[in-house]
Amino acid sequence: MSEEKIEVKETDMEDSQRDMVISIVREAQRLYNIDKDVAAFVKEELDKKFGATWHVICGKCFGSRVSYEMGHFILLKCNKVNVMIYKCGY
Repeated sequence: MSEEKIEVKETDMEDSQRDMVISIVREAQRLYNIDKDVAAFVKEELDKKFGATWHVICGKCFGSRVSYEMGHFILLKCNKVNVMIYKCGY
């Protein structure tokens, strides 16, 4: 199976954290076919690895306006699905 196409639309994450997030999103899409299940898996993994509180939105089309902790935001497209991930809350 060929590698999924990943397109990072916007991020302010450090490279190492960005790479870990992309890896988690790939794994979630390998395991699940439903967007809400992908989002739940990614959130749980990020909360475990980087501490709470992460928020994950998955879908082909959505609008958003969010506040987040600096250095903890990424918007990417993986397998034609947009994934927005950000950390907010203590």
